[in-house]
This record gives sequence, structure tokens and C-alpha cells, in this order.
Amino acid sequence: MKKIYYNWEETGLLIKELIEKVKSSNINFDGVYGIPKGGLPIAVSLSYALDIPLLLSPTEKTLIVDDISDTGKTLEIFKKKKIACLFLTKWTTMIPDFWIKEKLNKNEWIVFPWDENVD
Repeated sequence: MKKIYYNWEETGLLIKELIEKVKSSNINFDGVYGIPKGGLPIAVSLSYALDIPLLLSPTEKTLIVDDISDTGKTLEIFKKKKIACLFLTKWTTMIPDFWIKEKLNKNEWIVFPWDENVD
């Protein structure tokens, strides 16, 4: 499988874009919940930028965050909530409400800076 690496700077630009999309929605969230592990770094950034708390468990008005909606299985339990991801795939079962890029090839693996040392 081909690995596509995103460094901190590239990932930060994607997160900034995601923040702008969420802000422009004018939806009032009571907090943000990051899916462990990949969603947590993004959720922290959104928490600061949107001035909302980072929650340990989601409520009815919580924004759910993950790095990628690949198969969609992880996000299915949150289907009645607003979801934000940096990436989605054509084959996902869960299309996030907010997303930045699309992963087109199943033979590629996106490596974010927080999982850089994971093989």
C-alpha cells in the first residue's frame, strides 16, 4: 500500500480550511468530540478556534471530528450528529457534513503527523 504523508504544516492548513467551513455554517455547537485517536488533534484545534469545549463524550449539539471517513464504520454511531473530517472516500458509508479533501485510491494510506511513527 502506498503511503501519502502529510506533515504538520500541510495538516495545519487543512485544519484551518475545516475551521472556516464549520464557522461559515453558523451552527452553534456546545462542544467538539474527537474520535480517538485520529480525531483528537483536529478536535483540539477546532475547540480553540471555535471557542467551544473539547468534550469527553458527545451530547446532542456536539460536533464530531475524525481525520478521515474511510469505510464510515467508526462514524456510523454518530449519524444523527454533525460530522467534520479532513478527508473522505468515495466508498465511505458516512459522508461528513464538513470535509476538505477526497481520498480516491483504496491502495493509498494517508499518514498524518500524529501517526507518523506507526507502521
